[in-house]
Amino acid sequence: MQLVEKILERKGCPLHYWEGGPEKQPLVVFLHGACVDHHSFDLILPVIAEHYHVVTLDNRGHSLSQPMGESYTTTLAVEDTLAVIQTVGGSKATFVGHSNGTYVAQEIAFRSPEKVQALVLLDGTCITWVRSSMEKWLVNSSPAWLKFWPYENLKKTSANMMANKQEGKDYVYRAYSQLSKENFITLWSGVVRCLHDEPDYVIRQPLLLMHGDNDTAGDIKKIAPLWAARTPGCEYVIIPNAGHMATLDNPDFITAKILEFLQKTLQAK
Repeated sequence: MQLVEKILERKGCPLHYWEGGPEKQPLVVFLHGACVDHHSFDLILPVIAEHYHVVTLDNRGHSLSQPMGESYTTTLAVEDTLAVIQTVGGSKATFVGHSNGTYVAQEIAFRSPEKVQALVLLDGTCITWVRSSMEKWLVNSSPAWLKFWPYENLKKTSANMMANKQEGKDYVYRAYSQLSKENFITLWSGVVRCLHDEPDYVIRQPLLLMHGDNDTAGDIKKIAPLWAARTPGCEYVIIPNAGHMATLDNPDFITAKILEFLQKTLQAK
């Protein structure tokens, strides 16, 4: 399935997005992780687009969506995403987020629940979880110490940690290399500010929560089973043979699970 590339100029940034699939079917929006791009879903999205109206984009400041314009924040990413959805004529969507894309999807569900049909969250933590002061400090201070990490070493180390397969490692390195170190830190600074304690909040939309069995990023594996247990009707799946870049480590498994979930949730033909 070939997607059509389009551009939406918004707040100083040319937001590149891609649209395809049968327009009369429910809308499914794919949101990539921090400092990578829409190619994270290359092995998954074409299959979903055979059955559903799909949209994906390069978030502000990532890959083709440069210059960044206004500095990246999760709030701005939410606004950008909803603007793209409005442009394609959507009023409600299922959001498939990976890593930081799950944070954008969660924030859309928190701020604008009427826009969310369902959620598929891959390799992401809960942004509304109540964390300790030390945990918050470690997250919030990370952009400061990244400034002292030589960028070439940072790219190689991150790539090796994030994926099991060499193809995934190579992809992460290439994606990071599209960014200057200054922009990388600006993006990461916006990402880490996404956390906010909401002890009484739970996601009410249908939720498929997945992460790789070898995902060592942050507190994803620690919180996921607790998060799933407190979320009514959540389907929790551990992806075999996958690290943090599970979309590239085990795309066939993920695609099958997403299709199964969408068919149950959206009842599309």
